[in-house]
Amino acid sequence: MLRTGIFCSFMLMAPVVSAQSQVTVYGLLDAGITYNNHQSAGDGGRFSVEPGVLQVSRWGVRGSEQVTADTRILFALESTLNNDTGSAGAGFGGNQFSQNGTSTALFDRAAWLGISGRYGTLTAGRQNILGVESVGRADPADLAHAATNPNVLLSGMYAGALYGGFGSNRGGAALRQNNALKYVSPVADGTGFALMVSAGEQVGSLRTSSYAGASVFHSNGRDGVALAYGEFRDQTGTASLHAWAAGVKWRPSDNWAVRMSYAGDIVRGDISIPMPGNPQANANGRRITVTGIGIDYQYSPQLVSTVAAYQSQRSGDLSGKAAQYLLITKYSLSTRTVLYGSLTLAIAGSAAPQDTMLALGLIGIGSGYRSAWRAASGMQHVF
Repeated sequence: MLRTGIFCSFMLMAPVVSAQSQVTVYGLLDAGITYNNHQSAGDGGRFSVEPGVLQVSRWGVRGSEQVTADTRILFALESTLNNDTGSAGAGFGGNQFSQNGTSTALFDRAAWLGISGRYGTLTAGRQNILGVESVGRADPADLAHAATNPNVLLSGMYAGALYGGFGSNRGGAALRQNNALKYVSPVADGTGFALMVSAGEQVGSLRTSSYAGASVFHSNGRDGVALAYGEFRDQTGTASLHAWAAGVKWRPSDNWAVRMSYAGDIVRGDISIPMPGNPQANANGRRITVTGIGIDYQYSPQLVSTVAAYQSQRSGDLSGKAAQYLLITKYSLSTRTVLYGSLTLAIAGSAAPQDTMLALGLIGIGSGYRSAWRAASGMQHVF
């Protein structure tokens, strides 16, 4: 707080220069077709035309204004785009907890305003939790297939549909938190850190439905490492979710890149969270971890393939495990348009729900199968 106060004082005393503002409309459209077998008993499969198959489709507006020689005002508004139906935004819990989220936020991915200068960047509003912006950059599949990606849904970047209404999002896609203040330090010799708090805004309690996190990162522009930790509180303030993650990105040559991650979380306190295998059991002590490794090979400037593997494990209440193996190939038609194809194999420890739920929908829960595969192909355009 002291550093922030000093920074604001210096900003007010700094000489004003002619304002230079810039506003950009941007987005990403991803449309693909998928087939996933073993979705139900009797080998029921599912064919679909979907948005955001490889990367989540989105659109947004961002801008900045130079207000002094070394100070800029920044903002961002970003929304999930479901280009198969034309709808936008995603759900969150609203004022009360909802497992999947009942309130729709148009700008669900980002809605913040901030200031940046020599002492760092301070932003306020709906923002990514720190695990997304640090360890997420080392995800083995580069956050591909977000709807079934173990790091996105199971690790420190958790999903409310699986974990309940921890944090200020109170359900839904908890990769972002409402009412957040985030500070990102200046980067010195490639090293920096970030702090973030999200207020639950509940009368009589500072901790109810809150989030607090910290991360540290280092990058030389080619290789990098990041660590992140976060604590989410539930709507009663008596239970918490503690999440941690570590990621490494290493590029041994121009053609090869390696990404490794380890992440997990644990529930502390009495809370009932519906999950396959024990829908009403107390989740106190539930622990889920995800270990992953991915390798990229660049055949040419236009063609790259990624091989990735994840191992997910559950303990503390029921034991469960599942693995995912992915092969993703992308071909660039231009600097903005990419064709892609992917194959995914999921293998659970058994056909029991506590194992197959860790496959994140790739294996139909209750289908009687412990493995399944998915094929996907599509096109992605950045604008």
